[in-house]
Amino acid sequence: MRRYLIALTLLVTVSLMLVSQPHRAFACSCASVEPKEAIEQAEAVFIGTLVQVKQQRKQPGIVGPIEYRDANLFEVTTVFKGVNQSQVIVYDNGAEESCGIDLTAGQSYLVYVYANKEGEYYTSLCSRTAELSKAGEDISLLGEGMKPEKQTDLKSEMKRISNKDYDLELVIGTIAIVLAAAIIFIRRKRKK
Repeated sequence: MRRYLIALTLLVTVSLMLVSQPHRAFACSCASVEPKEAIEQAEAVFIGTLVQVKQQRKQPGIVGPIEYRDANLFEVTTVFKGVNQSQVIVYDNGAEESCGIDLTAGQSYLVYVYANKEGEYYTSLCSRTAELSKAGEDISLLGEGMKPEKQTDLKSEMKRISNKDYDLELVIGTIAIVLAAAIIFIRRKRKK
């Protein structure tokens, strides 16, 4: 019986080690970019009001680094480049230490958007994304802009974004099943 308890303890310990990976530390350092260069490099540039911010958890499989990012839903009011829809989801790295940008729902922003390899839009503290009241130099270069052509509603897409740890639930569930099976096995062994 002692061997079973040792094996069970080892199984639980290894399972918990697989789930609890150390977090990566980031440091943000930005090079200054002139407005004209930023406009040329950006995938899209628009003025929008932030409707909702939601944290999203990203992790490749059960093991691997756990990362969080913010999904920012903007109501686009003026388009200068790249987007033609009335709502856009733009991601950032969340914490400013990771070059994320601290955005506030209800505020209007001039947003510089870049595309990652998955085709998702993102922005960062290092972009020229700024509160509208602080973006005068950029707006004077951008000109008048236009209204978005396509009306979209991305609120249902925002509902699907989650920061829930499904991997942890899977591991805990597996451990619970193994423990229950071990207890049943030990009780049957004792009856014999």
